[in-house]
Amino acid sequence: MSEEDLASEIPDFVKKYVPGITRGLSWAKYSKEKAKGTEMKVDAYNESKKAGYQKATEVSMANADNVFEEIKAELWAEAQKLTTIAKEVASRVNSQETKEEREKILHLAKAAARNAGLQGAIAAGWEKGWNEGISNKS
Repeated sequence: MSEEDLASEIPDFVKKYVPGITRGLSWAKYSKEKAKGTEMKVDAYNESKKAGYQKATEVSMANADNVFEEIKAELWAEAQKLTTIAKEVASRVNSQETKEEREKILHLAKAAARNAGLQGAIAAGWEKGWNEGISNKS
């Protein structure tokens, strides 16, 4: 049941005299979205960790440092690029003239930040898996 469904079931006079009720619904929606985002990042981290571990076990020890630095730099550069995009989008929120435009840009900023966080989880997971793979190899 969405926030709108719950809000429509609450009589108007209750909304008028108990303003916190709609804030509570907004908080519940935020918490649900936050948990979903965290779950996605954990899954991405774990998958990337497996990929990093696998790559570490396949690479020769002579090339290990070069391969690690190259892949790590690519992954973190992508995370940094997505973070910059998220910051740029977020900086435009308050310059919008209408509430609808602000909400649209805010939604885009949230999506951009989610993508940046997801890429950060991928980079961190890969790095952790690589380190575990190399330590088990030695």
